[in-house]
Amino acid sequence: MSSTALGPGRRAHASDRSAGFANAAQHLLLGVVPVVVVAVMFIVLTVNRTVAYDFHWAYYPAASRLLHGGNPYGMPAADIAGGTAFVYPAFSAVVLVPFALLGHSQSDEVYRALCLLLIPGTLWTAGVRDWRVYGVTLIWLPVTVGWQIGNVSVPLTFLVALVWRYRDRPYVAGLVTAAAVSLKPFVWPLGLWLLATRRIRATIWTVVWAIALNLLAWWIVGFNEVHTYLRLSGEVTDALWRGGYSMLAVAHYLGFGRGVGEALLILVSAAVGLALVYAGYVKRRERDAMVLAVALMLVASPLVWSHYFVLLLVPLALTRPRFRAIWAAPIAMWVCPPSATVVSWQAAVAWIVTGTCFAVALRPSRVRGGQRTAAIAPAISPKLSATS
Repeated sequence: MSSTALGPGRRAHASDRSAGFANAAQHLLLGVVPVVVVAVMFIVLTVNRTVAYDFHWAYYPAASRLLHGGNPYGMPAADIAGGTAFVYPAFSAVVLVPFALLGHSQSDEVYRALCLLLIPGTLWTAGVRDWRVYGVTLIWLPVTVGWQIGNVSVPLTFLVALVWRYRDRPYVAGLVTAAAVSLKPFVWPLGLWLLATRRIRATIWTVVWAIALNLLAWWIVGFNEVHTYLRLSGEVTDALWRGGYSMLAVAHYLGFGRGVGEALLILVSAAVGLALVYAGYVKRRERDAMVLAVALMLVASPLVWSHYFVLLLVPLALTRPRFRAIWAAPIAMWVCPPSATVVSWQAAVAWIVTGTCFAVALRPSRVRGGQRTAAIAPAISPKLSATS
């Protein structure tokens, strides 16, 4: 019997059943499964006393040394080759000192839990209210690696979202931007974004806060250690540039040397930086400019690991706050290892996924009638001042 022979009541009933199954599957796959998987992971890691790798081997020892009057940069050369050296500015060491008041294993769990909580915190801050987005992002590889090994990528992503939320409060935006850059300088495009979107007061406050925070931090650590920090940063880049997902590493996978990699990094960074300034200053598209600022963070960094891609939360949240297929794209990064041992096809997958996310984020969403509209993230002030 053809479907046309069925009465309208039966067709409606069949449609309701299909919708019910689809709704149930959606709640299962995007809600129950991610939460259960993350809960099981967290419990297993806690019960087995599995350390938060980056925090345990790099952050905590540096904070502990500083707490007890030592040098946070006093580490063996093996830490550099092994990727566990503390090569962050003094402000990072100072901020981490409270964790050193706890035992080593206890601080691992506290920091890991903090990173996990900051994932939904970032989405909420950026304006996402769709529960499906919260579910699917929990099973992204960059998110999972970020909270499991306890690095600074997740907190930095939260700070980027915070800058966007308080973008029209110059004092706050400047403080958060300065703090983020002082924690890990590769997020410096945040400052360029403030300048490109004509937030002059916020830019000035960023400079003021950055000077104040770093003077205080280096006074605590010791101004004589600035040279040590810069030297260690260079040594780590020299030791690890062939691995991961940076432009330097991409050139290496293509068979070129570091010189070509540095040229590629400069060219791509310049192109993205110019696009950022054009979008923000000329076209007055602050949202597009923020998307490009996040892209610049990734392409301009000499070292990029899989957890850096947790930054993709911000451009997608600002432009696609409701669940779309693009939110599932980073799940493909599970084939990309979090270690320095990466092969060319894995790096290709990572950048194809990343490029797709940025392309979608920069493409205006559409409503009926062909009108172009952008997803609206909450703002503290509805007005954009040319001098704020």
